[in-house]
Amino acid sequence: MTDYTASVDAGNGGVNAVLATPKGHKAFYEPSVRAAASGESLGMGKGAIGELDYGYADWNGHRYIVGEDVGKITRRQLERHMGSNRYGNEFHQFLVAHSLAMLGIKDGTVDLTLFAPPGMYAELKPHIEKRFLEDGGKISIALKGDKKAREWRYGNVTVWPEGIGAAACFVIDDTGEYIPSDVLDGECLVLDIGAHTLDALQFSNGQFNPESLSYATWEQGGVHTFIREPMLRAIQKKGDDFANLTVDDIDRVIRLGSVSQDYTLKVAGYEIDLKPLLDKQRERHAEWIANTICDGAFNNLRGIRSLILVGGGAVFTEEYLLKWYAGKVLDRKKYKPAAKVHPVDMNAVGGLRFALMRMKQGKK
Repeated sequence: MTDYTASVDAGNGGVNAVLATPKGHKAFYEPSVRAAASGESLGMGKGAIGELDYGYADWNGHRYIVGEDVGKITRRQLERHMGSNRYGNEFHQFLVAHSLAMLGIKDGTVDLTLFAPPGMYAELKPHIEKRFLEDGGKISIALKGDKKAREWRYGNVTVWPEGIGAAACFVIDDTGEYIPSDVLDGECLVLDIGAHTLDALQFSNGQFNPESLSYATWEQGGVHTFIREPMLRAIQKKGDDFANLTVDDIDRVIRLGSVSQDYTLKVAGYEIDLKPLLDKQRERHAEWIANTICDGAFNNLRGIRSLILVGGGAVFTEEYLLKWYAGKVLDRKKYKPAAKVHPVDMNAVGGLRFALMRMKQGKK
């Protein structure tokens, strides 16, 4: 019996997790970064002069600050892991467990959906399943304030190629019901633009085309290489006061700025508007995508009916790709099941919808 159904896209840059609820789903996001923490307090509390308040998690005998709190509390022992070796490892498992704990899971059995880059999928799928189901799939993690550890078990682990979940958002609704649509008719190309990888999946009349796997995953083709790192290097050149900045500082400004339209970086009394630098780098990223992938790997999109852009990088590059490939880039808002799903959430949401559809079919 499954108590919870969850889908987690624990990417190189951020963790997007969704949990099924009676009214649809509950979502959680945090950057994929952690640092060792003591969690100790001087007992000063909050006030005009008090202590910084932050959350932490106890995991495998260690205590960690996670996600948004890391940059505010410490810059020592920052821990990230980018690349193919991260999938299924301890850090990957921790990010997934922490996101599920933040969504409210405390015990029971979880049906879990995860993702891997399509170019590495055949190799990584059995490895991820094995690692997450070790020791019977048992998990133990405690958040700040927990009187006892949260302990649950993964009853089932499903691994999908990144991009598959995004496609599902167009034809499956939040209840797991198939919605007939022509959106995937003909030849369609899904570009999942993440932090570290850029994935390209080609569909033929709604079916994934395995022949396109040779052009499926570009490592270092994502936002980290083309936007975050170049912006960080440019800012650090402004002086010693900026030397200790990390990509997490840049990431936070551009993520919050995409909502508030305020891209101000505040450091040591200085205020710098990152918007001009962001615009410069996101155009450069779009140019690389156009030259290397759309034109180079997919023949200037000849024969491709629809280009579907998803992932965090879609937000930054879509403006340019719409201009250069007019009529090819799909307008997500025209398709009801996907209209309200943010591009960065599409894999996680689509994975959850796949799981709910599978469960419905199993009951019939």
